[in-house]
Amino acid sequence: MNFELTPRQKKVYDTVGELGRTVFKVNAPKHDVAADTPLENLRALFDAGLNGLTISERFGGMGSGTAGADPLLYLLAIEQTARGDLSTAQCFHIHCHGAHYVDQVGTDEQRERVLKPVLERGSLLNATGSEPGRTSRGLYSLVTAAERTDGGYIVNGVKNYATLGADVDYNLIFAGVASESPADGHLGVLVPRDAPGFSVIPGSWNPIGMRGAYSPSLKLENCFVEDRNVLGELGIYPRERWQARFHLSFAAQYLGAAEGILDLLCEYLPKRGTAGDSYTQLRLGEIRVGTDSVRWLIYRAAWMWTQSDREAAELFSMCAKHRAIENAVIAMDKAAQIIGSSAFWADSPMSRLFRDLRIHTLHENLDKTASTLGKYYLGQPFDTTARL
Repeated sequence: MNFELTPRQKKVYDTVGELGRTVFKVNAPKHDVAADTPLENLRALFDAGLNGLTISERFGGMGSGTAGADPLLYLLAIEQTARGDLSTAQCFHIHCHGAHYVDQVGTDEQRERVLKPVLERGSLLNATGSEPGRTSRGLYSLVTAAERTDGGYIVNGVKNYATLGADVDYNLIFAGVASESPADGHLGVLVPRDAPGFSVIPGSWNPIGMRGAYSPSLKLENCFVEDRNVLGELGIYPRERWQARFHLSFAAQYLGAAEGILDLLCEYLPKRGTAGDSYTQLRLGEIRVGTDSVRWLIYRAAWMWTQSDREAAELFSMCAKHRAIENAVIAMDKAAQIIGSSAFWADSPMSRLFRDLRIHTLHENLDKTASTLGKYYLGQPFDTTARL
């Protein structure tokens, strides 16, 4: 395993890093106030030729994603985006995974119809399985119901945390077919934005952090989805453990945000006049050590997806994600100790980053991740898709 980035990886890392400093970081305050999607940031990623990062090269993309030839490539872009603005990184993460799923699971007709606009005009994609109460019911026990009818399905339900839901041409929605078990009846459908019976629920997004990752609730009321918009076979998402493919992208976001904390500290502490303080130096060094340890876990996990043992890749990705969450929380605490209360005015960059990162680290269940790893090493039944 080579720890040096390839020229292509280095170019993506540097390109997105520059966008993070000059575009994403600059635009973050207004989207934090407005709680809306940073579309100009996502357009900048498209203009840089990165909208197809997780689409296969044979379809005109860059071949990244866990099922691609270079799984690390898109993670570098996510990491550097998060370094500039975590909300934009979450939006791009969702787009990358939606595009990857269509690329890997869709038909050639769907790829042509859905992915071509992504590559040619910057269309965005998403994927939404979340819905009220799902955490207590389980990942695949969906209330959103799909009923078979002539030529397609009738879908009813409410989905929440639908990042990019108001901004995509197609919402990739997951529902359950009532006559089947939760896993066997798990269904993915592409819902056009103008589909009758589909709507974005007004006023459904108002968190204290990650406000720019606009993720409203969606309502489907007798929404007809024709067969050509059914994505993949029934039950393919749980059967092929697709949820386990997303652990690393969350980890990359937490890594990038921790780097963002370091950037802010290195900028602010000399101005505060405390750069020479021994405790300031100690805490900053500890944050650096922790963050670099996370980086190499993520990069190694990405390499493992190119090897033959997929289960090992899934488990190590969970390990990397767990450490990324822990490090992010520790980095926030240590940063707060040395930066002081004056850096935490409500509209300050540090305040926004702390709100975003603490809310976002709650998106993934730290205990469930560690418990899954423990089950594996104790020879007990385990599920690498477990995250709620």
